[in-house]
Amino acid sequence: MDYSSVFRFRRIFVGCLLILGLPASACAQWSMGARSVAMAQAHSAIPVDLWAVFHNPAALHPKKAGLGFFAIRYYGLRELEDHAVTFSYPLKWLFASKNVSATLAAGIHTYGFDLYRRTQSKVGMALHFDRFSIGFTANYAHLQIKGYGSRGSPLFDAGIIAKISKHFRVGYRLTNVFNAGNKGAGADIHPAEMSGGISWNATAGVLITADVVKDLLHPVTLRTGTEISLPGGLYLRGGWTSLPFTWSAGAGIRIYRFSGNFAVQRHEVLGLSPGIDVQLVL
Repeated sequence: MDYSSVFRFRRIFVGCLLILGLPASACAQWSMGARSVAMAQAHSAIPVDLWAVFHNPAALHPKKAGLGFFAIRYYGLRELEDHAVTFSYPLKWLFASKNVSATLAAGIHTYGFDLYRRTQSKVGMALHFDRFSIGFTANYAHLQIKGYGSRGSPLFDAGIIAKISKHFRVGYRLTNVFNAGNKGAGADIHPAEMSGGISWNATAGVLITADVVKDLLHPVTLRTGTEISLPGGLYLRGGWTSLPFTWSAGAGIRIYRFSGNFAVQRHEVLGLSPGIDVQLVL
């Protein structure tokens, strides 16, 4: 068997599917991090997350700097992979008041292969107050399809998280802010998406999250996730989404300044997508 011909055919076939419109669940996820994947991306109101610049920038950590690397492969296809890196740094000197702080973050994300490639660069900032945090990101998204050319578009995202009580938070995020009401510029590169959700520290070491998500191209989706913190810096996570139905699960470990997280997401038709990230607290 000529394996090189088989491999070439697969690459062309996958490229055609992407160009013609593979289902959204098989396309790049614009939110990164194995923790998020394991919790079904129900992260609108998550308290803090190193990868928040890719979903709700209001969740950037107010006190700790961090560096992270992430990769996920969809359905066993090397051509369908996300890779991302992020860095965040608290600006402790920016405000004299102890009740106000800021965090700066950046991230780079790439998806696809030589026939079809999406890339995204992000710079964001979060402002943290006593009872709430707000965040903004400026992005540049670029799409390149071999034989069809390329195009890019600037995008802007925003989010807010409010602390209702010691154990309960609500959050809202909006991606591609200036495209929220139409299907014009930038919609094919990164459709506008909005979501609102809650996070609840139900008991010691248990975090429950739930989101309602809507974008311009797909129906309303419900997402829920759970994270359980165990002794020794261990974490167990799980979640599910509707439309399309997926379930996800994962685990993490934190050792001093280092942490690693693993996740797997299963689509009811397309199969499994494993992902991993490593993080360093600086």
